[in-house]
Amino acid sequence: MIKVELTKNYTGINISGDYEDLDFLYDSIHYFIKEEPKSLIEESMQNHIFGFLYEVRHCYQGDRDFKFVDNELRDEVREYQKIPKKEISKNNLYYSFNYILTDLFTDMVLIKYFIMNIPKIEKNDYNPYLNNVKLFYSQILNLMQEILTLTKMKKLEKGLINTIISDKIFFPQWFDVITCDYLNQNKEKRVKELSKTLDAIYNYSDYIDYSEMKMEVEKYCNENNCLITNVSICEYPDEIEW
Repeated sequence: MIKVELTKNYTGINISGDYEDLDFLYDSIHYFIKEEPKSLIEESMQNHIFGFLYEVRHCYQGDRDFKFVDNELRDEVREYQKIPKKEISKNNLYYSFNYILTDLFTDMVLIKYFIMNIPKIEKNDYNPYLNNVKLFYSQILNLMQEILTLTKMKKLEKGLINTIISDKIFFPQWFDVITCDYLNQNKEKRVKELSKTLDAIYNYSDYIDYSEMKMEVEKYCNENNCLITNVSICEYPDEIEW
């Protein structure tokens, strides 16, 4: 089963699991992004999620980190099953990687968009991919209880349920700026501002700054004959203190 933990400085979330756990998470998310993008912006939305899937894939391929997790095999069970002690370890190998918290919540909003756009028959209660994505979401939300109050948790849950995203209004630079700002905060400020930060992700279209930034970039693109997806407003740091 996938395990999630906040990193030391709340910069991101450590995600870990065995090969099958991570492979299934990868397949579950990728299942909903199987169509060719209908627009340049939708392609940008897909690419943001692919950034997460890239980390998941390289993680279970052994290119990231790993940890040993107690498999809870009790001596009495081992003896009952007649398993020689020298042939078994009490630890399972879990692959793990860190992922920026704000980028993950952006992905969660974007994945919802692609889920909403698949045929209804594929979203039935028995779809294993959908249920696995829901389980992953619930694990992330449960983790947020460590740093958010009950009131803020209810706001977050409601926000993720009600958020509406469309390739007609999605503006990728907004989410990049949110992450850059988050990375520049210290641990204490991240805790203090986290609810507001996440609100700016799932309620993005309600912000005047969002509309103004979008208009400025669109104007720049028109004047310079360039694609909106090729414009960068901020850059992530080369080194991240997790």
